Amino acid sequence: MENRMAVMIKSARQTELGFPLIEIMISLVLICLVVVSVIQLSSANLRNLAQSDNRIQVLQGASDKMRNVLENETMEEKAWTETDDQGNVFEITMTEIEKERTRALTVKLLQVTVKAFPAQSGGEKTITLKTAKMVSIAETLNVGKDKKQKGHTN
Repeated sequence: MENRMAVMIKSARQTELGFPLIEIMISLVLICLVVVSVIQLSSANLRNLAQSDNRIQVLQGASDKMRNVLENETMEEKAWTETDDQGNVFEITMTEIEKERTRALTVKLLQVTVKAFPAQSGGEKTITLKTAKMVSIAETLNVGKDKKQKGHTN
């Protein structure tokens, strides 16, 4: 009986001393794993946020290019390329569409396409905006005549 009492007292003292070293090390490893995964998630979110900001800026630039083209009075079929201050490239094309349907009318329908190539994506991702604008054939002919007259006067 005394032996049993001594064993119980001894085991009670061991539990009072605290956690063994292995348990502390395992808990520290688990805490470190959680902290590292939270840091990785945060850095991935920051990277995605920066990429989204760049895409928004490129989209805004493409929208501005589209607005400038649509506000232009002289609309004719053509294509050109522009580069902005950040190095983003914009390919702008205007092509006549629905020729068969508009042949008998005094208007023509032009499709305006702005294709944006972000500088930081390495050309892998593009943003494309498309719209159509109806243009009076009389305005187009007058613009052509004005250009010819300017060419003859020079």
